[in-house]
Amino acid sequence: MSEKTKYFYAFSVDERFSMTFSGLLYNHFGDIELAWKSNCSELLRVEGITEKKAKEFIEFRNSTDAEKIYSDFLQSENHFLTIEDVEYPTLLKEISNPPLWLYYRGNVNLLSYPKKMSVVGSRRASITGRNVLTKILSEFKDTDLCIVSGMADGIDTEAHLAALKFNMPTIAVLGSGLDNIYPLKNKSLFNNIINSGGLILSEYPPLSPPVKFHFPLRNRIVSGLSQCTLVAEAALNSGALITAGLCLEQNRELMCIPGAINNPCTEGIYKLLKTGAGIVTCAGDILNYMSWQFEKVSNDSEKNDIFCNLSDEERTVAEILSKDTLTIDELSYKTSFNIETLMLILTNLELQDIITQIEGEKYSLL
Repeated sequence: MSEKTKYFYAFSVDERFSMTFSGLLYNHFGDIELAWKSNCSELLRVEGITEKKAKEFIEFRNSTDAEKIYSDFLQSENHFLTIEDVEYPTLLKEISNPPLWLYYRGNVNLLSYPKKMSVVGSRRASITGRNVLTKILSEFKDTDLCIVSGMADGIDTEAHLAALKFNMPTIAVLGSGLDNIYPLKNKSLFNNIINSGGLILSEYPPLSPPVKFHFPLRNRIVSGLSQCTLVAEAALNSGALITAGLCLEQNRELMCIPGAINNPCTEGIYKLLKTGAGIVTCAGDILNYMSWQFEKVSNDSEKNDIFCNLSDEERTVAEILSKDTLTIDELSYKTSFNIETLMLILTNLELQDIITQIEGEKYSLL
């Protein structure tokens, strides 16, 4: 925390003078303290600031003790990050209008994770859409891929739940304040994300309500935090398509999960696919688009529990796949089992959710 953090915080507490207004001043003066202490004539030299707005700000500033209100804030459960702090993510700085500050709760170190993927989609997602997304994310179990989403109903919630279930880090970006959780039914999800070592972010003051226009603005942060965005079900003119557009503007990779053509929530998906978005049907597609590789973190006790009920042949194959991802021919070479025997073993392991087929040809331990 720098000495100037209190001035960023002071700007943030009243939404009349929050991100847009503060951004104009910060970019003009190049220093948040100079912006906070500017007089009316100096404010009027800032492009986009009217005389009325300048006078309103002077009145607000003169009635606000930046030192005291920030000191009071430090007694709360929430934390405050500014664009000048070393923890502020480099990727987010690259977007056209990065937030000057973020309120947060949880593990701020997730912002520096090298692999982050945003997942967005319909609030009215189908059961099939949810299940397909969960299946794809399950293939990243126990990896350090960080899932970023907005904790809204539908696909957002499913993405966070999958991350928690499969031991992956996750970041939620809210369109309300940290002390005004929306939707309220996701309060337990909010707590589970924090307790699991995840991170919750918002650019809005802790008690800020979930105002409608907050959510499109929130989307630039969701996509801006990540190297890529995965869209899982999206109707035409949906918020997910707004995020997809932001992803492309930010020069990040955009990918989509296809779905039933008679589902209204896939109309936006096919629009994106027709304009060049990558198609994803398994984790391997994501790895190929992003040129990512992962080392899975093994849990020996959990692995032993899983393997104890397997036959000797099944255990042999599962042990090999716990270390590498292989084709059936490669497995045949390593195990000396013939293809017919291997097909039976692999089918049994898949039915027990111990392995999965990825990239169409290879097998991997789940």
